Amino acid sequence: MRRIAYLGPRGTFSEQAALDYAGDQSVELVPCESLQEVCLGVADGRYTQGVLPLENLIEGTVNPVLDLLLELPVLKIQAEMMLPVAHHLLVQPGSAVRDIRTVLSHPQALAQCRRYLARKLPAAKLLPVESTALAASMVAGGEKTMAAIGTTAAAKHYNLTTLEQNIQDRSNNCTRFVVVGREDIPCREVPCKTSLVVSLLDRPGALYSILKEFAWRGINLTRIESRPARTCLGEYIFFIDLEGHLGEPAVKEALEDITALSRQVRILGCYPACQSAGCQSGKKEETLEELRADIDIIDRQVIELLGKRAKLVTRVGELKQNAGQVRDPAREAQVLAQVRRLAQHHGLSPDVLETVYRTLLDYFVELQVNQLTSRVP
Repeated sequence: MRRIAYLGPRGTFSEQAALDYAGDQSVELVPCESLQEVCLGVADGRYTQGVLPLENLIEGTVNPVLDLLLELPVLKIQAEMMLPVAHHLLVQPGSAVRDIRTVLSHPQALAQCRRYLARKLPAAKLLPVESTALAASMVAGGEKTMAAIGTTAAAKHYNLTTLEQNIQDRSNNCTRFVVVGREDIPCREVPCKTSLVVSLLDRPGALYSILKEFAWRGINLTRIESRPARTCLGEYIFFIDLEGHLGEPAVKEALEDITALSRQVRILGCYPACQSAGCQSGKKEETLEELRADIDIIDRQVIELLGKRAKLVTRVGELKQNAGQVRDPAREAQVLAQVRRLAQHHGLSPDVLETVYRTLLDYFVELQVNQLTSRVP
């Protein structure tokens, strides 16, 4: 029987996510005391899969999960889920707001309810614990001056009273969970996401050079997050989620190109994209203005790259001795042949692109001739 681990104890949002993922399948759900226990258990084979909270609409990324995914390369993301999150103030029966001196919960839950706490319980001590369910169990066995931020399931399980409902700062609060295992899974017939981690080379514009490979191919990045590389101060790695499958030509080409531009690229997983309407509004229809703005961005990038090519041409010119050495028919033929191949590959007219490049080559030759002529005493 498959064993699916989650951050326990019973009554957490992680348990609800695990229940939603399992559905009517015959599985054993195993509560763990920490996210590290979930990940290590999956990595060493004790559990088939693990359910992890990755990011929240209000508080953003759960950084310890990113660190664990980085530290344990055997883990692969196999699925994602969006879970609506409603936080409630739970107390012992008979307690009132005026009695509360301490509020316990997971750090993320406390942060997601900071406005309510500042308004209703400004003098209360906020005590972070491992999970919302653990907070509920501590309140159940503690003093009447204690309250927990937790779920309806936790209130029921620990016989607590829900004093205030939906105290989160945003009514549309939700958390994205991922399911990790030790193997990649097939993902072909549905919209997919691909997650990766990139370690950049130490040079100016390194991040831009990576992002533009996705931008000009029209690949949508749904998340980009930086974390310290833990090698030396100031070095970072980047976690990237994108829409698309590893086998799609555009995605495949982009990954090949960024691999050449990076110190290291590691695929964390390719998996079905969540289609939950509860937390996602879906893609909005593109407008003419937005499409033209995208074209303007690409035009600027083309000009920028041509400027860089001109600088390289100038450096090549410095290595030539006289104006008679500037024209290199063999090299020009090689460049034009490559241009035609690339044009064909990307669905463009080889003849049109060759004409454009012949004009550019004439311009670059003129640059070098002028450069060499100016050196003559």
